[in-house]
Amino acid sequence: MQSADMNLLLALDVLLREESVTVAGEKMGLSAPAMSRTLLRARKMMGDPILVRAGKRLVPTPKALELKGRIQSLAEEARSIVQSRQSVSVAEMERTFTIRTDESLAGLFATKLMERLNERAPRMKLRFLGRPDESVEPLREGSVDLDIASRSMSAPELKVQLLGRVRHVGAVRAGHILAQKKVTLAAFAAQKHVAAGRRGKPRGLIDFELEKLGMERTIAMWVPSFFPALAVAATSNLVASIPQYFASSATTLFGLHVFRIPLKLEPVTILQAWHPRLDSDPAHKLLRECVRLTYKDKE
Repeated sequence: MQSADMNLLLALDVLLREESVTVAGEKMGLSAPAMSRTLLRARKMMGDPILVRAGKRLVPTPKALELKGRIQSLAEEARSIVQSRQSVSVAEMERTFTIRTDESLAGLFATKLMERLNERAPRMKLRFLGRPDESVEPLREGSVDLDIASRSMSAPELKVQLLGRVRHVGAVRAGHILAQKKVTLAAFAAQKHVAAGRRGKPRGLIDFELEKLGMERTIAMWVPSFFPALAVAATSNLVASIPQYFASSATTLFGLHVFRIPLKLEPVTILQAWHPRLDSDPAHKLLRECVRLTYKDKE
């Protein structure tokens, strides 16, 4: 059974026991709206309303009453399986964690994270997914175990840990005019730039700061992440603006010259977020600690 299906089974068991979305949500570590969405998923899966309004309370349908005992037995069996797995040492566990993050971060941290994780848990595996949107549902449903992002998730029940704050630097090819002298604001703004970002927004932090000073720059190209931006900078006269932790890759992999951007830019916050049901899981704890240490190494 997939983790998302098991979570739905456990939630359905609690809903039928409590006959209250609010109380069931509290027991599952979910908000009332999140528990309502879980109930909606269960209704669709079973083709039955399951719980219906009767005055100020919810009551089970005949089908729900018929299945309640079986659901309770299955849920208890699922919980016993989870508890027995926790008795196994982390070093012996065989798990595949799904991490959602921007592809540039995955490319930068994946190898070191895998090495650090396998030092203590050699059977652990990692699956990286991109971040097509800001939805928190993959974390809630269990299809994603950890989310690494540059902004907070819009869900109050999620657990969040600060990994660090990073400033941006500029990167140009070795023969670029900005690589041959001290970079002034006027010289920086006068060049054509490549902007990195999944959303392809026409303006960003640099543009807003330049606007405050009555200046602007020309963005000649947009790419979805920082690694393509580095490749573009290495093969053209375009200027890339990248997080500081990419500086080493910029120089060693692409032969770029890295410089300080002559603007007062606010640092970008990097966070990791996970669902409360995984908070005390020993294998997930190890994963989060390895992510934290790997990110710290890159600062």
